[in-house]
Amino acid sequence: MNGSEMFHQELEGLGKLHDSKQADYGRPNDPFANVRASEEFGIDPWIGCMIRANDKMRRIQTHAKGNSLKHESVEDSFRDLAVYSLIALCLYREQHGITS
Repeated sequence: MNGSEMFHQELEGLGKLHDSKQADYGRPNDPFANVRASEEFGIDPWIGCMIRANDKMRRIQTHAKGNSLKHESVEDSFRDLAVYSLIALCLYREQHGITS
């Protein structure tokens, strides 16, 4: 499998991962409800989402420095970082009225 094929396979997997996790964290009428909760602290949802993404980046940095990760793999952290970035993009567009 070449890099582009792997990339598209991962994109498909990210969609499935998002759907699966939203069943646990979201609400039927709002799949981003858990991320929107940052509004309760006066933080725009897309910024709250990027704070969560930063947590994943810290895990990746820990791994890059040669330390082991105990609760999820570095690959899981890469995937979560990608998903958080896309969620933040959607929330940013929503907040700023961008439809395309």
